[in-house]
Amino acid sequence: MFRVFFAVRKVIIVGLLLLFIQAGLLYTYQHFLGKAIQQRASLDSELQSLQTHLSSLDQNIDSLFEEEDLVYAKFGLTVADRNSRELGTGGIIDPALQLVRSTSPTLELADAIQERSNQLANKILMNQGSFASVNNYIQKQHSNWQSIPSIAPTRGRYVSPFGSRQHPITGVVRMHKGIDVANDRWTPIFASADGVVQRAQFSSSLGNFVAIDHGNGYETKYGHMQAYMVKPGQFVKRYQIIGYMGNTGLSAGPHLHYEVWMNGNAVNPVQYILPNDHAIE
Repeated sequence: MFRVFFAVRKVIIVGLLLLFIQAGLLYTYQHFLGKAIQQRASLDSELQSLQTHLSSLDQNIDSLFEEEDLVYAKFGLTVADRNSRELGTGGIIDPALQLVRSTSPTLELADAIQERSNQLANKILMNQGSFASVNNYIQKQHSNWQSIPSIAPTRGRYVSPFGSRQHPITGVVRMHKGIDVANDRWTPIFASADGVVQRAQFSSSLGNFVAIDHGNGYETKYGHMQAYMVKPGQFVKRYQIIGYMGNTGLSAGPHLHYEVWMNGNAVNPVQYILPNDHAIE
């Protein structure tokens, strides 16, 4: 009886221990399962937020690309193919991994987000060169524009046009290679584009005059100045005062004689004067 009693007691004690162990394992499992479910829900929420952020980023990138296309069109450049920007990513996927992804919505969502982020990264990298290219083009064009005479060199009255005319003093009919703008003595005279002063001297016909080389075949000349404020070899900027209107040389009154030369030929300066600037009245 005693042996049976002790044997039964041991079985009961072992059973109770196993019961406590099972209860502990079940509690631990439920605890970690709850935390795992909570973490998965939090991960799903973060992935959804990330997906929304990527969609917003994609829209912003497309908006930037639309502005880039406008810039390309404005400067007459070939607009980049939009389809080439939608680059795909991928490769061979292990069948076991593909099975896991297909049975787990979270992994499938994470995989889709990874794919989308790779596409956005490729799209951005592809267009960095495009933006750099158009920026270099604009910088080059800006440099060219700075050297093209495009403003009226002074204010005043348009008194004599470009073309054949009778000289008011000598009476000789000859080609007038510029335009004459009359105003008061000491009216400021501006460089009509960036360039380097080639000549700043006195001439018997043009009086005090300045010649500026703008590069790209352009040259401008300013005559009959009261005084010039530059010297040969000096670099000048558009709108910089280079002298003042006067009546020096072969002149019938205070005015500026202004010439524009292109590739060694005198051209009509009026064609190079933009409106709404230092406009000639």
